[in-house]
Amino acid sequence: MVAFLNWAASTALFALTSPLQAPSAKSTATEEYNNLLQWLNNTFPASYINPSIALQPSPCGGHGAFATENIQKDELLFKIPREACITSTTILNDKDCGTAFKTVMTKAGPGSFTVCMAGFLAKEYLCYLEGGESFYGPYLATLPWKRGYNGQEHVLFWKQEDVNKYLEDSLCYSESRDLRSEVKVARRILNSVIGPSVLKARGEWEEEKPLIPFLEFTKPPPQTVKEPVSGIGRALTGAFVILLTRAFDDGYDTEIDFEDAERLIPILDMLNHNAEPTIRYDTDEDGAVEVIARRDVAPGEEIYNRYGEEEELNMPYHRFFSRFGFVPGINEDIKNLLEDKSSIFFAKRKEI
Repeated sequence: MVAFLNWAASTALFALTSPLQAPSAKSTATEEYNNLLQWLNNTFPASYINPSIALQPSPCGGHGAFATENIQKDELLFKIPREACITSTTILNDKDCGTAFKTVMTKAGPGSFTVCMAGFLAKEYLCYLEGGESFYGPYLATLPWKRGYNGQEHVLFWKQEDVNKYLEDSLCYSESRDLRSEVKVARRILNSVIGPSVLKARGEWEEEKPLIPFLEFTKPPPQTVKEPVSGIGRALTGAFVILLTRAFDDGYDTEIDFEDAERLIPILDMLNHNAEPTIRYDTDEDGAVEVIARRDVAPGEEIYNRYGEEEELNMPYHRFFSRFGFVPGINEDIKNLLEDKSSIFFAKRKEI
């Protein structure tokens, strides 16, 4: 079910270009990023944000991190404790769905962690929108849940008719189709897993009560969600896009198989991509992520990361598009490239 998801959720944020009609310009408000910084500083004593860094709108799209004063090479830019990241420990110990997520992972096997992580994100986000408590609320509010937010684009956001119109017979059609199909299957599975929590946050779900008061073992089995819960499908689509474009490998993980382990790292995952990055990062012995200046950074300069291994950065452009939603180094409207049957997306036919 999730084999196709295995390859994708270990890379992170890029500035994206819309392949169809450009979405209206939308970006998470700077105020929400300020709330994120306050959450990190007030909740986690071990966190650190360099005072010479500001989160501002970026020319690349969405927001980015910028130097407000001179930053020296090897200077610590920020430190994000493991407790502030969303990891396998977060998912498997979730009070609402942790047990169900473990069951899904046991039955589905490799790749299922990405599915469960998407379920957790969608559940937390929808409950947060309903005014419910979410430990990660300030972080979730900065993520691109819809097409066009923070410049985010991905084939998962497309309508089926657009996929058929622009991608059919292209080199990336098969991968895009398979990814969309597997996400649809995951949405059906996760609807019953996270549905009760979402309905409960909306006041539309009643807990079963014991048949004999005060005797918990007389409580009937919990109800099951059979019909699609409004909003879950869209939230899960956004969650998968977030993971496919923002998740990092988690070499510190001890809960699940290393090849599946991934994490979301606040602040680090919002940095825009550049082939010549400004930063390097590592995980310390406590699991905290330390981000260091790779070189001197001048005031006003945007701070960049480089995402993807060399193999991924050198992959064919059509695979970049189906996985990450854009083509690196191409400024032309991708819609035009698709309509013109560009060799980037379509195999050349041999002349007879």
